[in-house]
Amino acid sequence: FDAREDLPGWQTAAYDESEWPLAVRRETRAWGALAPRPIPQWKDYGLQPYEQAPPTPWISAGDTLKLALPYNAQITPYFEIEAPAGLRIDLRTDNYRGGSAYNVRTTYVTRAGRQAFETPSWMNGHAVHYHFPSGVKVLDLRYRETGYATDFAGHFSCPDSFLNQLWQKAARTLYLTMRDTYMDCPDRERAQWWGDVVNELGETFYALDRRSDQLTAKAIRELAAWQRADSTLFSPVPAGNWNKELPMQMLASVGHYGFWTYFWHSGDTATLAAVYPAVDRYLRVWQTDSSGRVIPRQGGWTWGDWGDHKDLYLLYQGWYALALRGYAQMSDLLGYPARADSAWQSLKTLQQSVHAFAWNGESYRSPGYAGQTDDRAQALAVLAGIAPEAVWPQLRETFAPPHQASPYMEKYVLEALYRMGAPEQAVDRMHSRFAAMVASPLTTLWEGWGLGTEGYGGGTYNHAWSGGALTVLSEFAAGITPLEAGYRRFAVRPQPGDWDSLRCVVPAPVGMIHFHWSPTQLNLDVPTGSAAKVWLAKPLRELRQDESLVWTSGQPLPETAGLKWERKPEGDWIWLPPGNWHLNF
Repeated sequence: FDAREDLPGWQTAAYDESEWPLAVRRETRAWGALAPRPIPQWKDYGLQPYEQAPPTPWISAGDTLKLALPYNAQITPYFEIEAPAGLRIDLRTDNYRGGSAYNVRTTYVTRAGRQAFETPSWMNGHAVHYHFPSGVKVLDLRYRETGYATDFAGHFSCPDSFLNQLWQKAARTLYLTMRDTYMDCPDRERAQWWGDVVNELGETFYALDRRSDQLTAKAIRELAAWQRADSTLFSPVPAGNWNKELPMQMLASVGHYGFWTYFWHSGDTATLAAVYPAVDRYLRVWQTDSSGRVIPRQGGWTWGDWGDHKDLYLLYQGWYALALRGYAQMSDLLGYPARADSAWQSLKTLQQSVHAFAWNGESYRSPGYAGQTDDRAQALAVLAGIAPEAVWPQLRETFAPPHQASPYMEKYVLEALYRMGAPEQAVDRMHSRFAAMVASPLTTLWEGWGLGTEGYGGGTYNHAWSGGALTVLSEFAAGITPLEAGYRRFAVRPQPGDWDSLRCVVPAPVGMIHFHWSPTQLNLDVPTGSAAKVWLAKPLRELRQDESLVWTSGQPLPETAGLKWERKPEGDWIWLPPGNWHLNF
């Protein structure tokens, strides 16, 4: 920015523009078909002082001043100075080479006299670097944080401070990869890769307020809108210089963990209905063999995950099974029973065929695969219903070292362990795998298990896909998950392992769900318009609503609407209507 060519004050009401020519209205189609903005304007936190900035005024000696930010953030640096004309000031962050590529910086050329400047291009990092040439008089230094207009509304805490910090770093990582689209990272690409989006959208339901749903709905509609004439899908979209399909990421996107998870947590039927035709067309691109297993498609990039020892054939089977499940669920919801029945049957056939084909008594392994046991493939076998419960004890052994999954696929490994009832093993694995990230002074999670050349794909230190533990801790450790779209009914079944307390807040569409558990008590706020189904791991001694005693052991439940037992072979549940409930064991 060359301030010598600027028109100071041109944007203010006091500026005299009388010599400017009058504007002329012209009809143009240069912008194409315009549409209403589907997301809120960015959140502006205002200009903020640096905590460790030197007192002003001071005269630069030509050094670079490095000022710490409170956390990794989307920011625009600001300064006010006095200087002669023609000096060059450099603004960047410590993350200028984040992810191996050069990122955003600003060069400001001074005019003579007093002047203030805020760069219009946002950057991210943990510190801002100002390089002022010798002789510049610095009068003020500040920064402005901006970001997607949502608040950190969720919460998770337990006695394990490591996991609490992991949850917080995941939330910060998530927020930093949201703006006008989701991003994989806020530096190298800022691109809406849909493998990342699948993990991100699941995290929003436990970390952020529901304004975040508007960004997810936008992303879903964009992916469908960019579908090609041959019915294939690809990302990142909106697209510029990339148009290659990553088949497994696309299956993840349109399936159970992508589009369906968004609907199930948000209750947004309209978005699902709008993109259903695109899902239907895309899945018709895929073919199965005579045994019912999907035939892998190369696409533009046969990418299953970063790292080594990928049993790609089994990864294709798992992701296609989850896509079939999502498609069947959508078809049931939207009134396509024949399509739903066909998808459910195809899913059952695939599950049985893959199990018979690939289970060797210890793990799942496709014939011809010579690498180490792929923990990603084992996880998808559990989540896709390929692995029957009878093999879970053996399967759990496959999640011991050596580990193969990247931080992207680690989310599915952890969820598989919780679904198999192994919370202690999941916690141990989080400690092992995320140790370096949690110990790091960086406030965000990394693309790979290391940084730079020790990472994957360039090694960014803020990567959206790495925060899946946030979802797993809230949904499975705390055990809060919807039973009906939009949390009109939800389940509470914590898996605390050896913990003696657990707190969680879920910013659901129906209202805030507050949950606190200890071995002797469970407190739960059930929002108006919803009902909760609570697992009773121990015999219930008494039930209170607010401070009033409602029931004690040995008495029949009162005839209160929505208050009832649900007896199951594996144990008892109790249904609770809206209110503040205290269960004492």
